[in-house]
Amino acid sequence: MAKFNVVQKDRRKRIQERKRAIHGNPSTRKLKQQTAPIAISGKRKRKLFKKWRREQKEAIEKGLVTMEDVEMAVAEGE
Repeated sequence: MAKFNVVQKDRRKRIQERKRAIHGNPSTRKLKQQTAPIAISGKRKRKLFKKWRREQKEAIEKGLVTMEDVEMAVAEGE
């Protein structure tokens, strides 16, 4: 098991060096900290979409927007 640990460390080191050579800063060879992509869950997406549709429906009922405005907004979103 001890031999495997040494082999694994060497493997990780080679992979890290290769990544630094490809993506790292040329002068410092440091990798940039990248922010994680902001993922939204399906449940949250459905909930927000339901809220948005409710607001659109209320706006139409109050006469704040016309049906053409809503259709144009949907067309622009696609």
